[in-house]
Amino acid sequence: MATTGFWPVKSNLKYTLDYAENPNKTTAEKYLDNDLYAAIRYVENDDKTDKRLFVTGINCVTEIAYECMMSTKKRYGKTGGNLAYHGYQSFAEGEVTPEECHQIGIETAKRMWGDKYEVIVTTHLNTQNHLHNHFVVNSVSFRTGEKFKNKIGDHLELRKISDEICREHEKSVLENASFFGGEKGSYWIHKDGGITNHDQVKADAQKVIKLARNRSEFVTYFKRLGYDVDETRLSVKAPDWERAVRLSSVGFTKEYINKQFERNRKSDEWYAYYRINYIAKPKTTPLKKIMRDIERDVRYGSGIESLVAAAFLIMIMLIKAVKDNLKYTPLSPTMRMEMNNLKQYVEGYHFLNDNNIQTTTQLYESIAETEQQIKTSETERQNIRNRIRRASPEDKTLLKSEAKNVTAKITPMRNKLKKLKQTECEFDKIQRLFDTELKLEKQAERNKNYDKGR
Repeated sequence: MATTGFWPVKSNLKYTLDYAENPNKTTAEKYLDNDLYAAIRYVENDDKTDKRLFVTGINCVTEIAYECMMSTKKRYGKTGGNLAYHGYQSFAEGEVTPEECHQIGIETAKRMWGDKYEVIVTTHLNTQNHLHNHFVVNSVSFRTGEKFKNKIGDHLELRKISDEICREHEKSVLENASFFGGEKGSYWIHKDGGITNHDQVKADAQKVIKLARNRSEFVTYFKRLGYDVDETRLSVKAPDWERAVRLSSVGFTKEYINKQFERNRKSDEWYAYYRINYIAKPKTTPLKKIMRDIERDVRYGSGIESLVAAAFLIMIMLIKAVKDNLKYTPLSPTMRMEMNNLKQYVEGYHFLNDNNIQTTTQLYESIAETEQQIKTSETERQNIRNRIRRASPEDKTLLKSEAKNVTAKITPMRNKLKKLKQTECEFDKIQRLFDTELKLEKQAERNKNYDKGR
């Protein structure tokens, strides 16, 4: 069973600009376009594709796909508007091998776009058994110069083609599923190994649906994983999420779930799976203990200021504790999502220490100070540029050199400011994660004591 969808890659998207700020220097600057370049680099990421074994170009050479696509745009004078389209084709757990997944992806892309457009097809292997294909499609036809229209019918056509090919390969098909079931910015989250709310729900749903034999068990298991369940809409929501996620949007319709209940009741293999993957009642995670240990040294959370570096250190220790001890499982789905982000928190912790930032006050002061330094330098550079207009040729050369030197000072300051603001956002996120997780721990502790007293 495969779900599909695609969306346009546009110019000036914040996520794209942040992601492609320092693109590969081997790409000629005359071709440089951050959005298209970033999309191609993401889907070709070696960490996700097993060293590029599963990367295929259709109507273009994979090694120079970016240049091919930009050349087509320039040939027809259509370098504006939507630059490309980023699509996906995602399979159920264990349904396909990497080779099968990639072959189905190639056939799907050829039937959908292969007669007119340049396409890169990759199979990402970084999500364990949940294999999926990515497509990057040039928005301009190399054959006619026509731009892809991106109509609703195109999304339906992609689903239709995907289903046809899945049937040809004797794979299951999810009937009447939504033709678009992903979060549009998800591939930017995925680039560093992160996961989205939809990813977490899909992974948890696959486990729950394999365990549950009826609706009651289905709801119970989701609640044990920290979700609120809306049985009417068939959606789930973590306590700190703004919106619920419908299970149909991640590939599980009511009909499919009911059929799985019946299969579980009749399956001889169900009990073996149940013994290994049973979802027990929530138990406390080490968060409360780790915070208490840290507080002895830095008095985390006490007084007017919270120690920023301590918050990052607690996250690092929590992630390591969970990875080292299989009995430790965060109670919040959002906290479980953060278990893949150890590198991010280690980098943040070192950044704070390298810049001698311990408290929120020091963080805010550093942001304000860096902003002022940038403003002062920009004013200095503008004054130099104003003088260039009235300067002699000889003086212009000297002044341009001065302006260039000031720019060289501004660049690292801007990079530092970006990291400071990112750290501020991450600290705020950590605080919310702690609040939610501690509330769930407290509730689990009450339930545990209640069960003992019965």
